[in-house]
Amino acid sequence: MEPFVLPLRPFLVFLVVLARVGGLVSFAPFWAHRAVSPPARIVLAVIIAIALTPIVMTKIQTPPSEVSDLVVVLTGEIVIGMLFGFVGRVAFTSFEYASHFLSSQMGFSLAGTIDPSTQAQTTAFGTVAQMLALVTLLSVNGHHWFVAATVKSFSTTSPGNFAMNAQLLDQVIRLSANALSVGVSIAAPAIIVLLAVEFALEFFGRTAPQFQVFILGLPIKIIVGFWLLGVSIYFLSGVFRDVMGGVEQSLSAVLTNL
Repeated sequence: MEPFVLPLRPFLVFLVVLARVGGLVSFAPFWAHRAVSPPARIVLAVIIAIALTPIVMTKIQTPPSEVSDLVVVLTGEIVIGMLFGFVGRVAFTSFEYASHFLSSQMGFSLAGTIDPSTQAQTTAFGTVAQMLALVTLLSVNGHHWFVAATVKSFSTTSPGNFAMNAQLLDQVIRLSANALSVGVSIAAPAIIVLLAVEFALEFFGRTAPQFQVFILGLPIKIIVGFWLLGVSIYFLSGVFRDVMGGVEQSLSAVLTNL
């Protein structure tokens, strides 16, 4: 019986693809959710890598076979995948910021909970916002954007040629800043109205000290907050779609600067 010999080039290309996909799966929304167990992520990354290896095979040169050089190449591939996942994580963070601002104004920050996706303390609105963002991402096939960007990245950045340049670093910083600005812009109308209610309660408390404004203020702000959510529910779907559309544009920008 002849010994089985594993072809070196397909195996090395598979390792490179697996490293880039593994960085994506371990950091991108949906795949990196805490509900997805690490073994499931590993299996998913292997399946995606197996499917993409024949496509990428003709686009890249043979990766180095030396262990030290291969480790350096695989490290860069993991970073590239994590950058793509970071783009999606920024969009989800903006919704988390918006829900945090709204919850703080309504008084829900007094009752915190644990976000299942990040294991960090958040509010009930934060968990709902994360779930709605995840549903919106899946409904517009946003998870396909990450896979498509990963495949395209092999045409722009061959394995071993990745370097953190100034343009890419500036893009990452801008995305991080946009998470806060987008979150504030989403919650801005509710914040303005609730601040106006806060000032009205303060004025009422000054003019009528016999009323317990501290006791009455919390339910009033909660009622106004839910009323604002009910009024704006029609526009929220468009906001979610616009933010998720920005994810595709950000992926293209990161892909250009690689």
